[in-house]
Amino acid sequence: MQQQILHLLCTAGSCRLHFSGREHMLMSGSCMIAMASHVAKIEPSADCQLLRLLLPAEQQVACMPHSSYGTCGWLHLFMHPIFRLEGEAFDLLRHDFEDVAYRSLHTPEAYREEAVLQGMRTLYLDAMNAHAALFEHEEATQRAADIMSRFIRMLEGGAYRQHRNVAYYAEQLCVTAKHLHKVSTQVSGRTPSYWIQQFTVMEIHHLLRHGKLTAKEVAARMNFDSLSHFSRYAKGGMSATHGEI
Repeated sequence: MQQQILHLLCTAGSCRLHFSGREHMLMSGSCMIAMASHVAKIEPSADCQLLRLLLPAEQQVACMPHSSYGTCGWLHLFMHPIFRLEGEAFDLLRHDFEDVAYRSLHTPEAYREEAVLQGMRTLYLDAMNAHAALFEHEEATQRAADIMSRFIRMLEGGAYRQHRNVAYYAEQLCVTAKHLHKVSTQVSGRTPSYWIQQFTVMEIHHLLRHGKLTAKEVAARMNFDSLSHFSRYAKGGMSATHGEI
C-alpha cells in the first residue's frame, strides 16, 4: 500500500486526533505534517475549519529543496510534527495550502502533477522556515537526539558520497548498527538507511536535472561501482527517473 504524507492546517476551532498512539489537539493556527498511517481518529470540533492535503510519500524527494536543508527540515518535522504559527507565518502557510488545493482542481491535466508539486515545494519551504524559527533554540538533552544530530551532520558533510552502509556511521558514532537503527526510528520515524538514501538521491536528482553531467559521470562522482548499480539505486529512490538512467 502506498504511503502518504498528511498535511493538516487548522484555521478555526480545534481538532482532536491520535498520532502514533497518543492523543493530540490541533488548535486554530496549528499545522501537522506526518505520515498518514500514523494518524487516526480525526475528530474536528463543530466550528473547526481544517485544510487537508495528501501527498504520496514517493513524491517527497521531488518536493524537497535540492540541498541538505530539505532533508534536515524533514527530520525536524518528524521530531515535532505539530507546530503552531501566528501572524504572517500562518497567513503564508494558509495561502500555500489553498494554492495547492486550487492547482489540483483547476490546472489542466497535462500539467497538473507538476503544478501541484511546484506548489508543494513552496509549502514545504514556508513550513520548514516557520518550523525552524520555532525550534532553533531547542536543546537536545537526550543522548538519542545527540546521536541523531551527529549522524545527520555526517550526512550534511557529504559522507554519503563515499559511504552508504549503516555500519560505517554506527562505527563513527561509537554505537552498534542496531542501536543507530533504533535511535533513528525513535527520533525521526525513519531508519538510518532512509536518511542515507535521501541525501544520496537528492544529490543525484540535482546533478542530473540541473548539472551538465551524464549518468555515467554522476555515478563516478557518487562512487558507485557500476552504472547498473547506480541506475538501480537511483530508480529505487526517485519518484521520477531521468532520461539518461
